[in-house]
Amino acid sequence: MKKRCRQKYYSGICIKLMAVLLTFSMLLPFIRIIAYAAENDNKKTEKLTNAEVGKIITDFWNENEETAAGMAVSVFDKNGIIYSNYFGYADKEKKIKLEKNQVLDWGSISKTLIWVSVMQLKEQGVLDLEEDIRKYLPDGFLTHLHYDKPVTMLHLMNHTAGFDELLYDLETADEKEIIPLRNFLKKYQPNQSFEPGVISSYSNWGAALAAYIVESKTGVSYSDYVHKNIFERLGMRNSALLPDLSDNKTVAENRKILQGYTREGKSAGDCYRHIITYPAGMCTSDLNDLTIFARAISDPETTLFKNKDTYKELFTTTDYLGDTDIPVNCHGFWQSIYGENIIGHGGNTSSCSSQLQFDPTTGIGVVVMTNQIGEGNFCKKMPKLIMKAPEVRHSEGVNGNIMILPTVLSGPLKLASLDSTIEVNEEMFSGILCDRQTNDKVDRISTGGMDYLVMSDKDIAERYLTVALWIAALAFAVISLIVKLIRVVVRKTKKRENFIPLGRWSTVGSLLIISSVVLLAPCVYSLLDGTIWELEAYQIWSACFLVLSLIIAFVMIPGLIMLISNKMSVIRRIYNIAVFLMGSVVIYNIIYWQLYAFWLV
Repeated sequence: MKKRCRQKYYSGICIKLMAVLLTFSMLLPFIRIIAYAAENDNKKTEKLTNAEVGKIITDFWNENEETAAGMAVSVFDKNGIIYSNYFGYADKEKKIKLEKNQVLDWGSISKTLIWVSVMQLKEQGVLDLEEDIRKYLPDGFLTHLHYDKPVTMLHLMNHTAGFDELLYDLETADEKEIIPLRNFLKKYQPNQSFEPGVISSYSNWGAALAAYIVESKTGVSYSDYVHKNIFERLGMRNSALLPDLSDNKTVAENRKILQGYTREGKSAGDCYRHIITYPAGMCTSDLNDLTIFARAISDPETTLFKNKDTYKELFTTTDYLGDTDIPVNCHGFWQSIYGENIIGHGGNTSSCSSQLQFDPTTGIGVVVMTNQIGEGNFCKKMPKLIMKAPEVRHSEGVNGNIMILPTVLSGPLKLASLDSTIEVNEEMFSGILCDRQTNDKVDRISTGGMDYLVMSDKDIAERYLTVALWIAALAFAVISLIVKLIRVVVRKTKKRENFIPLGRWSTVGSLLIISSVVLLAPCVYSLLDGTIWELEAYQIWSACFLVLSLIIAFVMIPGLIMLISNKMSVIRRIYNIAVFLMGSVVIYNIIYWQLYAFWLV
């Protein structure tokens, strides 16, 4: 009896224990959620004070003041602006201080206005982010697409549409050269060298195309759309967008005060430019307006969207770093550059640099605006100081030769890619978010916002050997003609008339070889000098190479036949064979560099 009672007693204990454990296991997820919420609440209370932020920024300014010009900076969180201040000069020479209401350039931060506009239209059902963009464009608008896979708005947002660099001027110093956005995009189109979704190649042209799609679907200019649906909605009264800033005359007049400076703080002279593809980089405003916008896109309760799910979708990752799980893009906003939870965009123009970054978890954000070209201290380092961003992860396997993207990989301007190839090692990528991806489509190094093509030794050798042979052909042709000229002078002096087998043929061949380099020279010089030709000039120039290659072939092939059938000395035969080979080298270069393909310009 006692034994049975004891068994019943222990059985009861076991059942009760199992019930407790089962109940605890069911409650465990809720306990974790409560703990997580409490932890986040504690984080939210850890608010930076105005004094703390001010000291960090002021100390950093003092450390870098010697190479600085002017800087406007603000720090904010979900509750409001923590700190805002202005340093240095709008015009150092005239001692005009950079003060409140002074406007500066956003640069590529302007692109975020495009992506917000696109998401607004997506929210309304006007745009589908995964639809072929040709559906939203006039028939036959895009002429340089080379893949069956369609380009979507997501590809434009992620900069993965596969477009080459566009070497035509996106900006001008002369207001008279400003043309409508549609006309520029239609006339000047980059080639598509990669299948959509394979390579991340930053494209101002692609971003401007997305803005034109906004125009096409709304029936109003992109500038008018942004003013009505973003600037006016947020109360941004001191912002302008058009290339000549004519959409806000107060901003246009104020912008004339600002002068541009180099990274070292030296005057950059008359460097102001009007950006023709204005949606991609022309927005100009004061610090207050950019901060208003920054706070709006960092707030889930923003008035920019009617549906909270649209905001949530906007900041959902749409692209990752190579084959890793590290997010690098969310619908046009860059991620992870300052830490995996930090989102934003930077910008550069011909006279200003800017930065906008925020942490959606803590709500802390930083806006920096300077009047220095390619400025790196304040725009790149200050967000890290304020948000205490962790060191980014990076992978190994980044040794070797790489090609910087974007560049020109197809068409007559392909020669420009020679200047984009460099040799790197892991030290150069130290502290940079990067990953190497090798598959049957591409061998690349991704760094978040920019990809590099890994070049094999064979690729490098082929590229430079091809050019070297062309130079050798030029040297051979020049020496050949000099020797011929000396021989003519000697024969005339001694009054000799000797028959030289294929003498005229070799002379014409040498002249054609030299003419190929003469034809190439002005374009190479313009690329090195930064001078951009008109589209028609490039097309005529490339068409000349097509004609030249046909002429060389027309001359060389009959010469080869005569070379085989005619009798001549061994030395003469070797010389004539060399002429034929050098002519062939020129034709090979024209084909290899696609100099003949005037339709791809």
